[in-house]
Amino acid sequence: MTTLIEKNKAIALRFAQDGWGIQSDWRGVWDELMSADVVYHFNSAAEPIVGLDANKAFNETLFQGFPDIYQRMGDIVAENDKVVYRTTIQGTHTGNFLGTPPTGKSVKVNDFTLLQIADGKIVEWWYECNLLEVMQQLGLVSA
Repeated sequence: MTTLIEKNKAIALRFAQDGWGIQSDWRGVWDELMSADVVYHFNSAAEPIVGLDANKAFNETLFQGFPDIYQRMGDIVAENDKVVYRTTIQGTHTGNFLGTPPTGKSVKVNDFTLLQIADGKIVEWWYECNLLEVMQQLGLVSA
């Protein structure tokens, strides 16, 4: 018998792997795994991104900036309706990223994702990485 926590971890892992923005069908995976009114908290921004379509559009712009980006999964922990996982992401800035033209520089940073899952769908999502570190590695901000 699969527990709710195991099911939620499986959803989170599928999101992290098959829903990763460089996968060819990531949008279809999001359609399957996310609620239509998903709320996304990106790097402690004052306002979340609300709705599946808005989240797809935002995610697409992130991956356009680093089309070769890959991630290495670290820890994954689940309790009740929440799953958190840690990854290390690395890629080369060859496209527009958050309004910044390509620098051609490589970036490597650790991040955390926390997902809240209800009825088999991701309903809320928190993502944190050190964007200052990213900007420093891109040479846009001094250390």
